[in-house]
Amino acid sequence: MQRSARSILERLVRIPSPTGGEQAVAEACASLCSDAGLDVVLEEVASGRPNVLARWKVGRGPHLLLTGHLDTVPVGEGWTRDPFGAEVGDGRLYGRGACDMKGGLAAMIGALLDLRRREEEPAGDVTLAAVVGEEEDSAGTRALVARGIHADRAVLAEPTAMRLVVSNRGLLNFRVIVKGVSAHASSPALGRNAVTAAARIALELELIGEELGRRRHPAFGPPSLTVGTIHGGTRPYVVPDRCEIEVDRRINPGETAEQVVVELETAIATARRRLPWLEAEVVAGPDYLAFEIPKDHDLVRSMSSAMAEAGVPRHISAWRAASDAGFLVHGAGIPCVLFGPGDIEQAAHRPDEWIDLDDLDTAQRVFEHLLLSR
Repeated sequence: MQRSARSILERLVRIPSPTGGEQAVAEACASLCSDAGLDVVLEEVASGRPNVLARWKVGRGPHLLLTGHLDTVPVGEGWTRDPFGAEVGDGRLYGRGACDMKGGLAAMIGALLDLRRREEEPAGDVTLAAVVGEEEDSAGTRALVARGIHADRAVLAEPTAMRLVVSNRGLLNFRVIVKGVSAHASSPALGRNAVTAAARIALELELIGEELGRRRHPAFGPPSLTVGTIHGGTRPYVVPDRCEIEVDRRINPGETAEQVVVELETAIATARRRLPWLEAEVVAGPDYLAFEIPKDHDLVRSMSSAMAEAGVPRHISAWRAASDAGFLVHGAGIPCVLFGPGDIEQAAHRPDEWIDLDDLDTAQRVFEHLLLSR
């Protein structure tokens, strides 16, 4: 029997939904769920940017949250196919978002719709949350948590290549803005060079990165710290009065944002010992929290059973990228795993993005078995 995920995915891929432009695809998701008899609400995160919440209440637990994001990265260049054509060939469907992650959403929606069509009832209450903004700052999931989302367990349909992910790294980005005093380069002592001061901070951060290399996590290895950019100065004959560096910090489960802030403050304080005038402002970017749940958790067992029922090998994995799961785990107290069709390394964020249609169909069957399990 052909399941609904494919036709749903074709519909979603044909609707452009770059971050900030999710309105039309949200309305399409809402319509699909509403037509199937689910209770649907649109919750605006920003003007024209709604999360979609579709609920199936049966009056018992466990309450399952199925979630994924509506937005995609921009199309970019290099495509040989229509990025919004949902073209099918060689067992694949092509288009922006097919892999990341309209495929996962389509499999979840398809599971709900086909259970309704067969008049089968889930084991417990179900909420589907299709959220905006994941590709930039996770505004949708942050709003979901801030508004008090509740569930007993959650599955996030990231493109995990049909592997069950029980942990992922977190991410913190920072800008460090160093202020100096400009002067003519013929008399540099009259100024305070913000570029050389920022360089000292960067070198101190490099030493912290070397220390992090000795803190190994069994799944991820050591955390990392990267000084990614440095910008300062206007002309070579002017002592620069401003310089900015950008820092990427990958966080392993067990680390906290507070620890990372202390690292930055330590690097600045050490550099200030050589340059007492040093003035630096730290501006934090979006934070993505690491998470990890035990392999013997009830959710992991339920997902493993659902995968087995659908003929998917039980492959438990870790996710090196960040995701929205950390917000659900730490912010809402909802145990969460990642599972979905598509391969983020092979197909996501690329020209001619694609998803394997057999995997899409199988993922829907996994979600159906999960919905029916206690």
